[in-house]
Amino acid sequence: TLASHVCKKLFLFCFRRYLLTALTSCLFWNTFGSSAAMDSKPNILLFLADDLGIGDIGCYGNNTIRTPNIDRLAQEGVRLTHHIAAAPLCTPSRAAFLTGRYPIRSGMASSNRYRALQWNAGSGGLPANETTFARLLQQQGYTTGLIGKWHQGVNCESFNDHCHHPLSHGFDYFYGMPFTLLNNCQENKPPELDVALQAKLWLYSQIIILAVLTLTAGKLTGLISIRWKIIACFTLMGGLFFISWYSSYGFVQYWNCILMRNHDVTEQPMRLERTASLMLKEAVSFIKRNKHGPFLLFVSFLHVHTPLFTTAKFLGKSNHGLYGDNVEEMDWMVGKILDSLDKEGLKNHTFTYFASDHGGHLEAQDGPTQLGGWNGIYKGRK
Repeated sequence: TLASHVCKKLFLFCFRRYLLTALTSCLFWNTFGSSAAMDSKPNILLFLADDLGIGDIGCYGNNTIRTPNIDRLAQEGVRLTHHIAAAPLCTPSRAAFLTGRYPIRSGMASSNRYRALQWNAGSGGLPANETTFARLLQQQGYTTGLIGKWHQGVNCESFNDHCHHPLSHGFDYFYGMPFTLLNNCQENKPPELDVALQAKLWLYSQIIILAVLTLTAGKLTGLISIRWKIIACFTLMGGLFFISWYSSYGFVQYWNCILMRNHDVTEQPMRLERTASLMLKEAVSFIKRNKHGPFLLFVSFLHVHTPLFTTAKFLGKSNHGLYGDNVEEMDWMVGKILDSLDKEGLKNHTFTYFASDHGGHLEAQDGPTQLGGWNGIYKGRK
């Protein structure tokens, strides 16, 4: 009957909720229980790479890229072999990582080609009513910090309401990039944002310019009978059309590629040659400031997203081209942050976790050169 069917559904729902709670409690006890008497609130350090394939690091079988610091985490801890991202793109995947919910439930997923946030100035982002792990830990007395990439939105209705900002989602401190790296962030790279649309807009602009020149030449030679006022209006409309789209796409580096400290913009546009060192300095400084804990530090790398900007110290050092250089630089940063933990005597009081937001970007190529990573045993691309 309908009643028995509803009761059965209700029972299954309650049982699943109970099972989830029990498993969560067991996981927490197995992770932290042995040291609970000594340290009831361990520090938490999270590393999240961007577009790193599972086959790109040594502890998962790679023998062409050197990742000794990430491998050390696996050697001293556990290596997860079935730990799957919730989405293959940054915005929805990170929304799921922050909340523990499928991104479609928070409105952070889409079925069209705009499945990740495209602009800092957009009004979309992680809803204010979503509960992040940072907020939960903040309520438990943790000092929470995010260093690096956010890509969950900034503002809603005005340029400074900061409704989607990390500080509105449980983080006490933020230093990093509210958006994500793009080829547009580097001057010598081809544009990446809406390339097909930009090509159409350029074509339409060129057609308008050609039409204006043709009408002007026809008027001057007497071949076309048209009033100057009409040509002027046509020129004005064409100019407004060009300005309307070029003011956005022509200045992507200025609008999207910025660094912020809390609510303040510190670099606009950002200088990629110093970004890695700034991120590392901020992470180490956060640990030093909060060594008496408890703290949550979420280091959200800009590595290894294209355009794979790598400092001179690591260029040409790997056996896997520019991508390998970028991975090895990220591993070096991991090592420096772990060394900071050791220096402050926090290693045995800190739960450390390393992951990637999703798989490697195999589609990324520069001519015949592969720019993306390797997804190991898994099929498919980003």
